[in-house]
Amino acid sequence: MRAESNGTSRRILCVFPRYTSSFGTFEYSYPLTDGVRAFMPPQGLLLISAYLPQDWQVKFVDENLRRTTGEEFEWAEAVFVSGMHIQRQQMNDICRRAHEFDLPVALGGPSVSACPDYYPSFDYLHV
Repeated sequence: MRAESNGTSRRILCVFPRYTSSFGTFEYSYPLTDGVRAFMPPQGLLLISAYLPQDWQVKFVDENLRRTTGEEFEWAEAVFVSGMHIQRQQMNDICRRAHEFDLPVALGGPSVSACPDYYPSFDYLHV
């Protein structure tokens, strides 16, 4: 099931922040696997992007694989971000970069739900 469209198509850029190196991200085990380059798939942000109206355009960037480009920010009308406490610095950096392009940024996920005061620069918080 998708959200219903009001007839206005939008361009949404979903960005999942890079994990900070830590024991819990298992990055040292990646060479033992066949092509694994990230710890967990960003399931929450993927679910939200799949729920958006079908006539909306969505681009998805996992910054564990590559950094979001300026061209992608230029393309977008809004940026959606999600993450955990260990990604806090990267989430704030994504917000800063999006604001350089005058884009509104929405943040959801476990970190903002637990500590919304950590994210004063975001335009919208889903807690």
